[in-house]
Amino acid sequence: MNKEFKLGGIVLSTQGHDKGQYYVVVGLKEGKVLVSDGQFKLLNKPKPKNPIHLKTQNYIDSEIATKLSNGLKINDQMIYHTILKFKKSIKEKMYG
Repeated sequence: MNKEFKLGGIVLSTQGHDKGQYYVVVGLKEGKVLVSDGQFKLLNKPKPKNPIHLKTQNYIDSEIATKLSNGLKINDQMIYHTILKFKKSIKEKMYG
């Protein structure tokens, strides 16, 4: 997986107490990647993560990416459901 972080992209935390947690990239700021999971790390206070502690997943939610790029509002529910949809697609690939 590459280290190019894009708005609306799914990333996996590889370090810290949240290791193994999936997030959606909601911003980039001062060398940090701002991530949210829509459940514990909400949009009003996204988690700043060091890019070396994240692994991109080659999955971008186009609706979230477009809205964030155009400065439009998204909500925590959209992020939460995007992560659920991604996890479901992983299970389908693994188990057919």
